[in-house]
Amino acid sequence: MNFFLFLVPLILAIVFIPYFYSSIKLKNPSKIVKPEYGKFAELKNGNIFYQEFSSDNPIGQVVVLVHGFSTPSIVWKGIVPYLTDAGYDVLSYDHYGRGFSARPKVDYTKDFYISTLLELIDYLKIEQKVHLIGYSMGGPIVGYFANENPNKVASVNFIAPAGYMFKRKSQSNLYFKILSIPFVSKYISVVFPSLMYGGNSTIELSTEEDKNRLSQDELNKVYKEQMKYEGFTRSLVSTASNFNLFNTQKMYQELGKKKIDASVIWGDEDEIVPFDGLRHLRSDYPEINYKVVQNGHHDLTYALPSIVGKFLSQQLQSFSNSE
Repeated sequence: MNFFLFLVPLILAIVFIPYFYSSIKLKNPSKIVKPEYGKFAELKNGNIFYQEFSSDNPIGQVVVLVHGFSTPSIVWKGIVPYLTDAGYDVLSYDHYGRGFSARPKVDYTKDFYISTLLELIDYLKIEQKVHLIGYSMGGPIVGYFANENPNKVASVNFIAPAGYMFKRKSQSNLYFKILSIPFVSKYISVVFPSLMYGGNSTIELSTEEDKNRLSQDELNKVYKEQMKYEGFTRSLVSTASNFNLFNTQKMYQELGKKKIDASVIWGDEDEIVPFDGLRHLRSDYPEINYKVVQNGHHDLTYALPSIVGKFLSQQLQSFSNSE
């Protein structure tokens, strides 16, 4: 009996002391400091961090880059030059709760992401139609946006878009189940933060050499910086609870009927957003242009930016020339 009286407090101490110690270290999100690059847009739910990249030979068209679930907008670094070289001005931004953007205490719903994108476009006074590129979770965001605002969209382009995971179990299923348990997800994110983004294995999935790929050190630096502030985990948990990323098939079907110019690129070894989603997307959106990256994983955007950037710039140019 005396042994158990000693053992229980010991276990509780081992479990909770690291949690409370790490929680104390989390910074107030109001103290987020803008890096030397980029700007803040003062929107109704707080600051959105964004970057604008101007082409030296502009053709008067704008591309908006929408990142995924947890990895911030730095993932676009290697792709941007391909778009600006093709004459496009480019806008990228961090979702609320990620990167250097604010962490509002709201429900992170589909409508929340769509309205934020619309508000940012209006804030920057972008009046012409934009080319949208969505990566992973960014796929459903730009798809829903295009469905609701077709008059604002020149084309919609996807990189391994979420939305068909209900067709096949993937690593994302387990990840989202863990996120649906609030205390467990918060404990892991505070005490073992690297598990929230795969640690050092993230960028090593796609092994093909690409001189423009984002370095592991640079990715980890920004990732760890965003996790220093309270609210990052809450944004993930709220998104997992309020935004159905596993089944957005009806959205893709509706978008296909609108016949907006579209393209998609997908790695055939993607286990985060399974590759067989491409087959379903092509069925729901028959006119979509597509490219399969052999031996490509879910990290295409930042691990193989040369392949992705060339494909996207070619697609956008073909869409622009057909107008």
